[in-house]
Amino acid sequence: MKQLVTVFLLVFACVYAYGQYTGPGSLAKLEVMTVKQVKEQAAELDKTDKLIKLQGYITEQINEDKYWFEDATGRVWVEIDEDGLPDKPFDDKTRLTIVGEVDHDLLEEVEVEVEHILDIKPSSR
Repeated sequence: MKQLVTVFLLVFACVYAYGQYTGPGSLAKLEVMTVKQVKEQAAELDKTDKLIKLQGYITEQINEDKYWFEDATGRVWVEIDEDGLPDKPFDDKTRLTIVGEVDHDLLEEVEVEVEHILDIKPSSR
């Protein structure tokens, strides 16, 4: 029985490791943008529903699903549903790579609706 479980886990790990699309348009090939670039291009990014990738830090929780996200160029609101949060605990010193869509309204702050959190790296910020 242990051997069967071991084989199953190995097969599952291999399928998971190689089962991610890496061709044109994949999340892995998205170019990292800065918060400043996202804010400057917010209207166009919102119209096209193009996914964007940011690297930085969540510095504060505003409410249940809204946070401040910062990089060296500024800060922006991000919305992360509870089921989209990482399994591992993180804080304002944890560097994150997030992917999401930009929501731009003239009367409100620019916001990024997070679809995926790709990478979590503890930092000594």
